[in-house]
Amino acid sequence: MGFLSIQFRTRIWQISLATGLVLIIWLIQTDVITRFSLKGLLCNLPLTFTILWGAIFGSRHQGLIAEEIRSFSVGEIATQQALSGSTSGACIGALFAALYGSALPIYPVAYPLIGWISGYFSVKKMHQPVFLSIPLVLFASVFAEFMTGCQLALLNRPDTFARFVQIAMPESILNALIAPIIFIPMRTWYEFWTSREVSVSE
Repeated sequence: MGFLSIQFRTRIWQISLATGLVLIIWLIQTDVITRFSLKGLLCNLPLTFTILWGAIFGSRHQGLIAEEIRSFSVGEIATQQALSGSTSGACIGALFAALYGSALPIYPVAYPLIGWISGYFSVKKMHQPVFLSIPLVLFASVFAEFMTGCQLALLNRPDTFARFVQIAMPESILNALIAPIIFIPMRTWYEFWTSREVSVSE
């Protein structure tokens, strides 16, 4: 019971800290980064944070082993893979989407979705993950911005996809460039909490 209470308190502390980080990043994006635009272009710190969070914290589901892949049908394998996204990444994305929902005429579903999908590309066991975070953020940003563009197009917003090419593509490149700056401290934080959880369980 004592172990459970310590684990519960640790989890509450982690959730509170993550929520605080979301609010800090939102304030940095809206109050600081907006003042330093590059010819009207800005990096999207909340989106970059969401992608990297999902990729680093990943999924708690164990990957399929060779024996399961041989015995499962294609549909079962696809279902297992679809369910192996990052729950925490989706939650972080949902918080950012709720904040953006106050400024946009839509709830940007791309944020929780991309947080979940990033869990498929867990970088915890990859070699040179810092460099791999750059293309991951680049392509995930393009996908997320395309989804948001589709939502706006459904509302008959004019020139949605023309603006997508002009703004979203350069923004995705800026996101990719700042990815290592966010990745390194985030991964350090993940390793710290993981080591603490192991020491507590022992």
